[in-house]
Amino acid sequence: MELTINAAGDEQALTEFYSWLRDDVDVARSATINLAGARATGEMGVFEVICMSIGSLTGLANLGIAWGNFLRSRKETPPFTITIEGEVTAEQRAMLRNLDLPFSRPGDDE
Repeated sequence: MELTINAAGDEQALTEFYSWLRDDVDVARSATINLAGARATGEMGVFEVICMSIGSLTGLANLGIAWGNFLRSRKETPPFTITIEGEVTAEQRAMLRNLDLPFSRPGDDE
């Protein structure tokens, strides 16, 4: 499963969440995590999205746990949207329904 986490303009929160994910041993073990996006000329460290590849239900659950822990560490919920790319199995869909993540999936009305 491929995920893209968009910061909706809050690059600082995106960078903090990226560090949070990289520091979480369970997430780092079960997912590939990268920053991506355009850098404006003269600006260092400006990223638009986090790209993740998760290959198991355990990895998806680890993302949900990391998200909950990240939210508890903040005063405000960051304006993130997590977009799912590619096919989603019935098991993944069931797991997604149980996670409190800001998911969107193009073409889904759920």
